[in-house]
Amino acid sequence: MKSKQPLVGFDRYVEKAWMDQAAKLVVAGNKLNEVNEKLDEYLLSSIAGETSRRKTKNILTATWAKSTSVDAEYKRQAAELFNYAGKQERLLIHYGMSIATYPFFMTLSKILGRLFKLQDEVTNIEFYRRVIETVGDRESIKRAAARYLQSLVEWGLLEPAGKAIVKPVAKLPVNDSKLITWLYASILFSSDRDRLSIDDITSDPSWFPFDIPHGYFNISDSGILEIVHQGVGSTLVAIK
Repeated sequence: MKSKQPLVGFDRYVEKAWMDQAAKLVVAGNKLNEVNEKLDEYLLSSIAGETSRRKTKNILTATWAKSTSVDAEYKRQAAELFNYAGKQERLLIHYGMSIATYPFFMTLSKILGRLFKLQDEVTNIEFYRRVIETVGDRESIKRAAARYLQSLVEWGLLEPAGKAIVKPVAKLPVNDSKLITWLYASILFSSDRDRLSIDDITSDPSWFPFDIPHGYFNISDSGILEIVHQGVGSTLVAIK
């Protein structure tokens, strides 16, 4: 079993356009050092402070340009999917990449998804309280949680419902089997478990921004996942 802690990592406000730019640089075949240099220049007009710009750039490169032997194929597929994706599909890809790269992002998405199952709106204070209960009571955790909410509002996945209150927008429909299977794989990269059941994956509260129909999770065509156990009523999936 993995012992992956939800380290913060995703602790800056990140605009969708910045994620788009990072993805486009990777799709165009730029190497990591080239992506770093071009992102630094691109962000100059948006982020004046050198330290803030560097930290934001680190999130963008970690999400899109850096890979390990474990997630290299996942990110290669992401670049391939992004190249042909529409606007909403690209947003889904950024979301999946953030979950796969940052266990903390996944943890926050689970918390928010669970809250939205119980109520239509969530106050920032309530969200922060749940995050602190799960991750720990540190000021850096609260700041990162606030920036997560701000980012998702800018991405168009949340909208303000009053002062310091958010609610989900209408779920984005997804009906591409290849894209859905790729998205579902993201959760295994940040999970503290090496294998998850299909039911656990498809019903995870992290998917709250999306309307995903049943029957589109095609593991045999994944290239990333494999079935490691198949029993009565339970099929376990793992990263290859």
